[in-house]
Amino acid sequence: MNPIDCLSYINISKSWNRKPVLADINLKICRGQFSVLCGENGSGKTTLFKILSGLLRPDSGHVQGTKQPTPWKRARAMLLKHTLYMHQTPYMFSGSVYRNLSIATGNSADGSCRKQRIDEALDWIQLKRLSEESAHVLSGGQQQRVALARAWLKGSSFLFLDEPTANMDSQSVERTLNLLDNLKLSGCAIMICTHNPGIFADLADQMLMVADSGIRAAGFAAPSGEFRLNNPAPENAVV
Repeated sequence: MNPIDCLSYINISKSWNRKPVLADINLKICRGQFSVLCGENGSGKTTLFKILSGLLRPDSGHVQGTKQPTPWKRARAMLLKHTLYMHQTPYMFSGSVYRNLSIATGNSADGSCRKQRIDEALDWIQLKRLSEESAHVLSGGQQQRVALARAWLKGSSFLFLDEPTANMDSQSVERTLNLLDNLKLSGCAIMICTHNPGIFADLADQMLMVADSGIRAAGFAAPSGEFRLNNPAPENAVV
């Protein structure tokens, strides 16, 4: 997979039933950076994530990876290859935890290498003892960890995670934060959508807020664990 250090999204707009949801959004997302996206319910956060990851077509907009800006439609294959969107309730395939991870490896490795990578992933998410259990009987926190391991095995460089710690107990939150920190240190770009930004204060480089069809506020993590807000967000915000 050819590396892409940054993805730039230029003038991204989307309307539902002629009502603007996103208008001329500009973002530059770089590997190794962790960002938090906030906003009220219905503000367009999930819509934006799906556009950024190639799952939902915007009304207009361009994307720039390694070459010149390209219309989103033509850039979609690149987005599907290098990005990953993870829903608040990650989809689990039928079968065991091990099978769920093996699907993410595809056919890119021989049998022994593939098994080694899956075993590494199971150790990383601390679920080796449950590798033969059905993925559907796992707790929400355990399923989130399986989904993060799939992202790691797939080799996605840009991750868009929708409420990854929702409804978790404190221990599960801590484990998830550790996994996210490891992904960040490995060079992944991570953007989190959440209503509780303080949880991610130790990891976050920046916070963005979606409001009134655009990004209207930005902030940076403060030592107190809260966020300092600026208004408006710079057009060339690096996320």
